[in-house]
Amino acid sequence: MRQRRSKRRSGDGGTLWISFSDLMSGLMLIFVLIMFYAVYQYYDMLETKTAELDRQSALLQEQETQLSQSQRDLEDKEAELTKTQQTLDDRDRQLEEQSQKLSDAETELEIRQAQNLAQQNTLEELELALESQKRDLEAAQTELETAQAELSASQAELSTSQADLQEARATLIRQQEQLDRLVGVRSAIVEELVSALARSNISGASVDDSGAIVFSSEMMFDVGKDDLKNVGKDFLNSFIPSYLSVLMSDRYAPYVSQIIIEGHTDNSGPYLDNMQLSQDRARAVLEYILSDEFTGISRQAKRKLEQVVTVNGRSYSDLIYRANGSVDMAASRRVVIKFRMNDEDMVNEMIDILENME
Repeated sequence: MRQRRSKRRSGDGGTLWISFSDLMSGLMLIFVLIMFYAVYQYYDMLETKTAELDRQSALLQEQETQLSQSQRDLEDKEAELTKTQQTLDDRDRQLEEQSQKLSDAETELEIRQAQNLAQQNTLEELELALESQKRDLEAAQTELETAQAELSASQAELSTSQADLQEARATLIRQQEQLDRLVGVRSAIVEELVSALARSNISGASVDDSGAIVFSSEMMFDVGKDDLKNVGKDFLNSFIPSYLSVLMSDRYAPYVSQIIIEGHTDNSGPYLDNMQLSQDRARAVLEYILSDEFTGISRQAKRKLEQVVTVNGRSYSDLIYRANGSVDMAASRRVVIKFRMNDEDMVNEMIDILENME
C-alpha cells in the first residue's frame, strides 16, 4: 500500500508539471502574437505616416514652385512699375511745362477780361439808363391804363349799384305792401278778438296788442292742480267759439299758421315740476276743447284746429313783475292762448328794418 501511495504521488507531480508547461507555452504563444500584432500595427502606421509625409513634401514642393513663380512675377511687375514711374515722371514734367504755359495764358486772359469788364460796365451803365427811362415810360402807361380800368370799373359799379338800388326799392315797396297787408290783417284780427271778448262779458281775461288772450290759472285750475275746473270750462265754452271763429274764418285762416296754448307758473317749487304742471295745464285746456264735451265748435272745426294747434309748458321762464321789481305770483300763474301768422319772422324783421331806417 505504501508503494501504491508513492507511485500515486509521483504520478500526480508529473501531471502538474505538464499542465504548467502547457500553460506557459500558451502564454508565450499569446505574447508572441501580441508582439507580432504590435509590430504589424507599427509598420502599418509607419507606412501611412511615410505616405502622408511624401504627400505633404510634394505639396510643399508645389507651393515652393508657385512661390518662386510668384516671386518672378512680382519682380516683373516691379520692373514694369519702375518703367511706369519713369513714364509718369516724364508726364509730370510735361504737365508742369503745360501748366506754366496755361498760367501765362490765364494771366493774359485776365488782363483782357479786365479790359472787357471795364467796357462792359460802361455799356451796362448806358443800358441801365435806357432801361430806367423805359420803366418810367411803362409805369406812366400802366398808371394811365389802371386809371382807365378803374374809371370803367367805377362806371360799371355805378350802373350795378343803380340797378341794385332800383331793385332794392322795388323789393322794399313790395315788402312794405306785404307788411302793411299783414300788419293790417293782425290789427283786424286783434280788434275782432277784443270785440269777441267784450261780447262774451268775461272777467279775468284780457287780449294784448299781439292778439294773445291771457287769463288767470286760478279761474281754470286749483293751486298745484291740472284738472280743469267747471268755471274754467264755462269760460272756454263762452269764449273759445268766438275766438276760433275769428282765427279760423275764411278771411283770416290763410294768414294764421299756428294757435299756441301756453301754461305759465310762478317760481315757487322746482323748475322741472313747474314745467310739468304748466305743460299739463295747457294740455288739459286743449283736451277739453277737442273733447266731445265741448260743443262750442263743430267736429270739422276741431279737425282743422288739430292741424294748427300746439301746447307749450313754460314753467316760470316768463314771470310777471310788479313795478317795484318783485314777482307778481298770481299774475305769473296764467294760461295764454295766442296765434302765429305766416311769415311772422319776416314781418318782425321788416319792422325792425323800417324802424332803423326811420
